[in-house]
Amino acid sequence: MAKEFGSRADMLSSKIDEVSRNRIWEEHCTKEVSKLQMNTHFAINDPTKMDCLPEKPNLVFPKVRLSEGDVEIATTKLSAVCSKKDVHLDPSEKHPLPMTTSQEYGWIHTALVKPNQMFAHKLNSCDITRYANAYYSMSGTTPFSKKEASSPKG
Repeated sequence: MAKEFGSRADMLSSKIDEVSRNRIWEEHCTKEVSKLQMNTHFAINDPTKMDCLPEKPNLVFPKVRLSEGDVEIATTKLSAVCSKKDVHLDPSEKHPLPMTTSQEYGWIHTALVKPNQMFAHKLNSCDITRYANAYYSMSGTTPFSKKEASSPKG
């Protein structure tokens, strides 16, 4: 079912030509821009209700100066407590039991069943791949890459 009557804007727009409609829009925009102004005044109604962010937890203002002897004593004590002898070991080799609950998963990481030799496929290379590896180590490019055509010098 078709509309019998359009909106009021539809009735008016058919009576106004394109130049007049553009002039009306220009006046509207000019009026709107003239009312815009930047608010440069900033005030807090109640400063006690303002959200404040705390300082970073690792922010430190050192006020105590240690002597060289105190620093040396602390360094030796720290090295005794945190020795580097077990750095290469896994946690399960360093400690008899897991230290945290997250370490319980995977604490025993040795294989439960020995690997079957039937399924052990070692990486063997054929003559072509050995040739390609040797070629690459000598020339820096593979033998299968396209060679750039050398332009005749003249």
